[in-house]
Amino acid sequence: MADQALVNLEAREALAVDWIAAASMTCIVYDHFITFGQEYATVWGSRLSIPKVLFFLNRYVVEGMLIFNALASAHRHLSIPVCVFYLRWLVITITVTNAVVEGILVARVWAVYRQNKLILIITLGFYFGGIATLTGLTIKDYVGEGVSAVDDFNVLPGCYASSVPAIIAGYWIAPVIIESFLFALIVAKSFSWKKDNGQTPRALTLLARDSTIYFLIIFVLLITNLFVFEYGPPFLSSMMVTPSNAAGCIAGSRMLLNLRGLYEATSTTDYEMTKDIAFTPKRVREPDTIMTIGHHDW
Repeated sequence: MADQALVNLEAREALAVDWIAAASMTCIVYDHFITFGQEYATVWGSRLSIPKVLFFLNRYVVEGMLIFNALASAHRHLSIPVCVFYLRWLVITITVTNAVVEGILVARVWAVYRQNKLILIITLGFYFGGIATLTGLTIKDYVGEGVSAVDDFNVLPGCYASSVPAIIAGYWIAPVIIESFLFALIVAKSFSWKKDNGQTPRALTLLARDSTIYFLIIFVLLITNLFVFEYGPPFLSSMMVTPSNAAGCIAGSRMLLNLRGLYEATSTTDYEMTKDIAFTPKRVREPDTIMTIGHHDW
């Protein structure tokens, strides 16, 4: 009887992971659908640049990987080798997602600190150091440690592990450190600008607002991920992986679309207030006047 109760509990945990992944993918598809018009109108015709490349990588490569993961985990009767590959593939997804989304965050820091070379060097050091850490953890996961997949519940969709490598905790610790640093830079710039000038430009206000929303959501999800992994049952160890990746993916696209939308609406009266923190340039035409905001197009 006790064994049957345990089996029932583990089955419910397995289904919970699958349903949460399905809900996360629904959010991604829905968000893509409702923002596609804005993407087409404001991004497709812009010039090629690093922010634009990051946007499309996030919008199509990262989203594609996450949707593939959700579809793969929806299948039943998966073999042990397939499940071992899938569970390890999840850490590749985490690494790629973090590299792209944090790249977007770094580009936003560059937008407001491009005159401060020291800050940019430190920021890039944090970024590439974090990505190198995640890449090293991924290599160690494939080479040095094993994943114990089980087929006790192959009648249920997805893959489940009886144990996972201890190094996986690093996949959430490293992003928390990096994104806390990037968030602090944006907020500090916003406060210092307001203190020195008495008014914060709309672009910087938007950057600070989006950064705060992003950081609060991702911080909670990453910490939850860490605690679920450390203290939760093995069958729930990956429960918050997909929501974290999905939230970062959606937020990354939204932050760039919001900023692009701001510049589409920028008038010449906003020029002096936004020219030093412009993330993307926009030509604003007034009678006898053409002004370009920023120095780099996307």
